[in-house]
Amino acid sequence: MRTLDLPGRSPVRSLNGMAATSHPLSTMTAIQVLQDGGNAMDAAVAACAVQCVVEPMSTGIGGDCFAIIATREGKVAAYNGSGRAPAALTAEQLLAAGETAIGETTPHAVTVPGAVEAWARLVAEHGRLGLDRVLAP
Repeated sequence: MRTLDLPGRSPVRSLNGMAATSHPLSTMTAIQVLQDGGNAMDAAVAACAVQCVVEPMSTGIGGDCFAIIATREGKVAAYNGSGRAPAALTAEQLLAAGETAIGETTPHAVTVPGAVEAWARLVAEHGRLGLDRVLAP
């Protein structure tokens, strides 16, 4: 096994499926999901969830998710799982409070994370396994 702290590539060979991430545990999880009957979407979501644990400085469950996928029908689909503004906050409330812009350091710039909702929708619409099985590892 090579030192993962240094740049480089690991040689891989496969007959029936493959996964690649920046951490061996995430990659092994994705491969296990494929071996358990999941498809590429199931494996990708499982790998991402493990990444949130093993590389929290790079990603997190409290973040967003953007996906471009090829459907079974051969069409390209995109999913925007970015955070939404809080449902109870309106533009009128901000204007009444004297806010004319939302700056980077104000609490009004905070959104509700969208990653988990995106994972759930992507697995439900394009996966083979349920979210419970995909997140079990």
